Amino acid sequence: MHLKTLSLVGFKSFADRTRIECEPGVTVVVGPNGSGKSNLVDAFAWVMGTQATSTLRTQRMEDVIFAGTAVRPALGRAEVSLTFDNSTGQLAIDLADVTITRRLYRDGTSEYEINGSVCRLLDIQELLSDSGVGRHQHVIVGQGRVDGVLNAGPEEHRAVIEEAAGVVKHRARRDRALRRLEATAVDLERLKEIHVEQERRLRPLKRQANAAARHDAVRAEWRAVRLWVGGDRLRTVRARLVELRATQSSGKSALDEWVAEREAIAGALGELQAAAGETGEALDRDTAAAARLETAAERLHSIALLARERRTSLERSVLGIDERRADLAEERRDLGGRLVSSAAEYAAASEAAEKAEIKLRSLEDEERSLADADRLPAEGAVASLRGDLTALEASAGRDEREGSDLARRRGAVATVIEEENRDEERLRAERDAILGERATALATRDKAKLSADRDRLEAAAADEAHRHSETAYAAAAARVEALEAARAGLADEETREIAAAIEGVLGPITAALDTPADLVTAVAAALGPWAEAFAARDRRGVASAASTVKSRGLGGVAFVSPAGDGSVPARAVASAVGGAALLDRLGRGADIALAAALLGDVVLVEGWSQGHSIVAAHPGVRVVTPEGDLITSAGVLAAYPEGSGPAAIEAARVRAERAATDTARSLSRRTTANRARDASAGGLEQAELRLGALDRRLAAIDETLGLLGRSHQEHQNELDRLDARSRALAEAAARRQERLIGLRNRLAQLDGDEAVRQSAWDDISKRRDEVAGRRDEARRRREAATAALAAVGERRALLERRVAEVETLLEEEGPVPDRSGIATLEIVEDRARRAVEIVRTHIAALRERQRVLRAEAGDAGARLDEARSRRELLGTQAEQARESLSAIAVETAELTVREEAVLEGLRRDVDADEDEALAALRPEFPDGIQPAAHLDSLAASLKRLGPVNPLAAAEYTELAERVAFMEGQLADLEESRAELRKVIRALDAEIGRLFRDAFEDIAAKFAENFAVLFPGGTGRLTLTDPDDVLATGVDIHAQPMGKKVGRLTLLSAGERSLAALAFLFAVFRSRPSPFYVLDEVEAALDDANLRRFIRLVETLRGTSQLVIVTHQQQTMEAADVLYGVTMEPGESSRVLAKRLSRV
Repeated sequence: MHLKTLSLVGFKSFADRTRIECEPGVTVVVGPNGSGKSNLVDAFAWVMGTQATSTLRTQRMEDVIFAGTAVRPALGRAEVSLTFDNSTGQLAIDLADVTITRRLYRDGTSEYEINGSVCRLLDIQELLSDSGVGRHQHVIVGQGRVDGVLNAGPEEHRAVIEEAAGVVKHRARRDRALRRLEATAVDLERLKEIHVEQERRLRPLKRQANAAARHDAVRAEWRAVRLWVGGDRLRTVRARLVELRATQSSGKSALDEWVAEREAIAGALGELQAAAGETGEALDRDTAAAARLETAAERLHSIALLARERRTSLERSVLGIDERRADLAEERRDLGGRLVSSAAEYAAASEAAEKAEIKLRSLEDEERSLADADRLPAEGAVASLRGDLTALEASAGRDEREGSDLARRRGAVATVIEEENRDEERLRAERDAILGERATALATRDKAKLSADRDRLEAAAADEAHRHSETAYAAAAARVEALEAARAGLADEETREIAAAIEGVLGPITAALDTPADLVTAVAAALGPWAEAFAARDRRGVASAASTVKSRGLGGVAFVSPAGDGSVPARAVASAVGGAALLDRLGRGADIALAAALLGDVVLVEGWSQGHSIVAAHPGVRVVTPEGDLITSAGVLAAYPEGSGPAAIEAARVRAERAATDTARSLSRRTTANRARDASAGGLEQAELRLGALDRRLAAIDETLGLLGRSHQEHQNELDRLDARSRALAEAAARRQERLIGLRNRLAQLDGDEAVRQSAWDDISKRRDEVAGRRDEARRRREAATAALAAVGERRALLERRVAEVETLLEEEGPVPDRSGIATLEIVEDRARRAVEIVRTHIAALRERQRVLRAEAGDAGARLDEARSRRELLGTQAEQARESLSAIAVETAELTVREEAVLEGLRRDVDADEDEALAALRPEFPDGIQPAAHLDSLAASLKRLGPVNPLAAAEYTELAERVAFMEGQLADLEESRAELRKVIRALDAEIGRLFRDAFEDIAAKFAENFAVLFPGGTGRLTLTDPDDVLATGVDIHAQPMGKKVGRLTLLSAGERSLAALAFLFAVFRSRPSPFYVLDEVEAALDDANLRRFIRLVETLRGTSQLVIVTHQQQTMEAADVLYGVTMEPGESSRVLAKRLSRV
């Protein structure tokens, strides 16, 4: 492992980002005094975690940040990154390169990173400690460090050796273990004392618990008996009370009914006669009104039904037309394909039928010719054969002419087919283009619809928000008016407006302080007479404003400005008592200087009593509560009634202004939303129109393509028929040629001698029979081919008729209806139905009233007579009921008193309510003992037991559990202390072993180094207390040749430096670290001693990496890489590099 790069920016004199490449070997840094060489050494120490400002040669840690020059500003942070080559895996990270980074900001914030990941300072220190670089950083020997080694005591020498030997982390663990052992010793003693005390308390508590248990058992039995007895008495009393109250209730109800009925009858007698006439008139009015409402309901019902039918029809059209059109188009394509197949099939069948017909006619002609030849004599047969031969030759000429005509017709049909193909390609290209436009138009329509829906919802939301804003503004304005009415005695609004307009006045103080809503009352109480003041820029602004107000004869208004030294004494008091400075609770926009002048001595607390105590201890501050109470050394000022303070008025005004602003904004948003809704609706309408136009163009092209396809198919069929006819003519010509050859042969035979003619005659007979058989077979084939052709033709006719029907249906479908009418019809239907319901509700009410009126009109006379008789009877019954109720009331009062006595006894004796007493179960009583006697016996037993501790059982159980728990804790604590002692003994052994081995190696290396630096001299290291390896110090003894001195203090400056270097290099060699940084350690050496020093450096060149800051020429010559540090006046440090070749 070795250093790879050092990168720093903003560190001390290095303002710009500087990168130093460190390679194995010796790297020397040179430069004039003050150029910043030693700052590089400080950067090594700082990034590796040092916290000592003395090591960094500063007074504060923030001093390491670039402070600026005459021409360069100061920076806000310092950052140093150090990269190690970890290819050997010496660092406990599985990475080839490890980079540690440290940053410091001017506000004191620090950041630490390992390979870009945030970490702690302790993580960096422990990572480097495992690689031989400890917290004391003995690998960095800064300026004055050599003298520090010389002046250090034995303990400091031991610390250097321990760090090099890796003892530091073990000693830290040992110290932590010792501290834990000491802390547990105190806890253990205290725990033992508590355990003894609790065991002493346990025995008397057990006796008290037993006595309390006996007392509780007797008390529980007595309480159960007393509870049951009380409940039994209560049930008896209440049963009678229930009976009496039921009788009383029924009697009172009957009496009330009789009295009420009698009074009602008395009052109604006179009214019944007048009501009879009014009933008739009301009945006539209700009848006419009901008739009118019935007419209106029927009309509205008809409107609703019509709207529903139209909406249903429109929905079916909208939902079904696309599906039907798609099905018809699919059927049309399928029929087209089947027509193509049928056309080929028809052409094949037609060709087969025609071939069969030609073959049949040929065979029939041949059969007639053979028959004539067979019937006629030889001369007649020859003439007949000659006639047939002439006819065949004439037929051949006709077929040749027909073939020529067929070729011409085929050329014309082929030309038409090519033109139709070109037209079809053009139309299909146009159709594809329209389909593309339609897809775009459909996407536009869908987007416009989404936009329209969104804008419609946004418009509705904006309208609702505007209504809420108007309501909030009205409430805020009403609140302001109410508060101003409550504070009518202050300065009038006109005076305040004049004051606010004065030059130099910033506005109301509440706005300048940015007071939170929950502290308005508290701030107003703290401001006191300044609560409604206006804030001015400065004292001159206050004087100018006051002069203006006084000159106009006005008053009742205050002005304030920032004053004082800006101190906030309330903060110190608040931190001491647990409160908060009121100034620190203001908003971010508060004028801090003004707030410090007016509220710097104010502490905010929750209650006035706490504030009173604070003011008593700190009379120099004032205290306020959130409710507005003000506490000073002079006394307490109670808060204003809630919400009536001057600050509350100003806060209400601010809220009203904000509500007005929100209302205006919501109105603007509503207007904008409505415009957007209208615009999106127009865009949707345009998109629908565009999509409809494209659909119509597409339908026209599809129709033209269908017509063109059918025409193309017809011409193709014509072409196939011409080809079939040509092939049939060719086959007929071939058969005709065969017949010509046969006829010529027979004619030659008939022109020969008799024997040849007889043989030819016999052949003619045989041939005739053969041709007759072939003719019959050809006729059957022709009939079959003709039947097949007819079937194919019929199927083709059916397909063509269905295609025509599909085309007609597609044309009848028409364009897609407009969907926007559905919503309108739904609204019409809904409103009509609601209106019908309302009308029918009114009709039902009228019908019911008519029924009542008719009944009243019909029964008016009978009711009058019945009312008079009923009134007399009710008077007699009411008098009898009053007498019965008086007797019941007397008995009920007596029972109520008895019930209260029973309940009071239950509450007094057993602390029970009536529910518990009534729910109590009957206890077991001794034989022959009454419940009352048993109750008295139990009360006597309780008196004999006397007073007991009722909590003894719970206290005993709790204390026993605590004793058992404490015994377990004592055992755990003793076990933990034993483990700690074991750990400490193991650490002592490990520390002793590591230190002893390191000391022996370092002592041997020190003697060797001393012999190199002081030829002929002797140097050695000794232990101050060899028997105590854990605490012994280390002394350095040096005796140059020719001198009888052993103390370092008696040596010269150069000898002292050499002795210290011998010790340091002994440490370096015995426990080598990956790298060492030396800062002008050889400054005090002459040339001879410098050469010896370089010999020491050479001993480390192969094992460790060295970075040396020097002014010495010989040291520069020993470098592998040379870095120069310069600094221009007014600038920052810069680094130049030079690689040296060594011979």
